[in-house]
Amino acid sequence: MLDWLQNSQCNTSNILRNADLGNIGESLATFEDFTVTTTNMGDREIKIRVDASGARTQANFDNAFSKLVAAAQPIPGFRRVKGGKTPDIPKDVLLHIIGPSKVYKQSIKKLINTTVAEFVEKKSLKVTKDLRVEQSFEELESKFQPGDDFGFDATLQFQVTKTAKI
Repeated sequence: MLDWLQNSQCNTSNILRNADLGNIGESLATFEDFTVTTTNMGDREIKIRVDASGARTQANFDNAFSKLVAAAQPIPGFRRVKGGKTPDIPKDVLLHIIGPSKVYKQSIKKLINTTVAEFVEKKSLKVTKDLRVEQSFEELESKFQPGDDFGFDATLQFQVTKTAKI
């Protein structure tokens, strides 16, 4: 369910612990192009707030857009060139034909999966595949603009480890 991203690096020097929060257990982790604020919600789950940079949202949008364009049927009024590639069609025309909602959905989904997966991997957390995003897709889509900062809240559940009885 979670896609793993190997290219980004964790900047461990920017990981801060907020001692004033006591038992709440809130911390901030800064990665290459996003930050994660965590709040422990007990032994079984953790609530996270992910804020991605505009560069990350633009890269995800461009990636999703190019994949959808490559997979699209021939565009009416434009011939495919040799090799099955679509010629230089204006981006706004392609976006209108494919549908902005479809491209946004793919971009948001990929952004959520990659940022959460990278956070879990860098922190060596053992979590279930059950990822609950607090906002609805409509809320996320209304806030998403390629090239602008984007944030979402999610809850991760820790895997339960069984102890052996002696």
